[in-house]
Amino acid sequence: MSPCVTFLQHSDLDVPGVLDRLSREAGCETRVCRADRGTTSLPEVGSLDVLVVLGSGESVNDTSVPWIAPERAVVAGAVAAGVPVLGVCFGGQLLAQVLGGQVTRAAEPEIGWRTIESVDPGRIPSGPWLEWHEDTFTAPPGSESLACTGTSLQAFVAGIHTAVQFHPEVTREIVVRWVDDARERGRLRSDQAEDLLGGFPGARPGAGIGPESPTATLFDGFLLRAGYRR
Repeated sequence: MSPCVTFLQHSDLDVPGVLDRLSREAGCETRVCRADRGTTSLPEVGSLDVLVVLGSGESVNDTSVPWIAPERAVVAGAVAAGVPVLGVCFGGQLLAQVLGGQVTRAAEPEIGWRTIESVDPGRIPSGPWLEWHEDTFTAPPGSESLACTGTSLQAFVAGIHTAVQFHPEVTREIVVRWVDDARERGRLRSDQAEDLLGGFPGARPGAGIGPESPTATLFDGFLLRAGYRR
């Protein structure tokens, strides 16, 4: 029986994107649960086969956000039950906390396409990935630190669990919505917007560093460690 991949989403903007398509291509069912809509919208741990926790504009350390603590409890329950968890940006930070790592303010925000150095490209491909975060995580005890930039740790693997600080799920359409939202709120410079949008094929001469193929490598490896094959 094919597994169901459950995506924990935190707003209308933070959608599964490429990860949803890859899940379906793997023969998995998919569903989205909205953590920001309260505890009744969170999945029961017993219903989970594979859990993917997506990004968010919030900080995992912000105790004023009411849905973060209940979501952290779900992730902790999934880990305790042996459910494979893939955490993306905010989701990776939440997973790091559950596994015993720390989340703090990064030395500087990372916004745009960044070159990431991986010690194991078969699990976490090197090269340009899209970043958009102000916090960063440490590797939990017993995990493997696999990728970094000059600013912060970017990925770790802990058994069947994987956390990344970058965004493997993005399409240009997703990032256009992020950029428009951030511009409306005055939280993005024009040069940052240009960098974010310029890394997709056809965006500008010489562009074409979008993450679809590396994302497939990353996600295939995660499913394989989870006991499934795409």
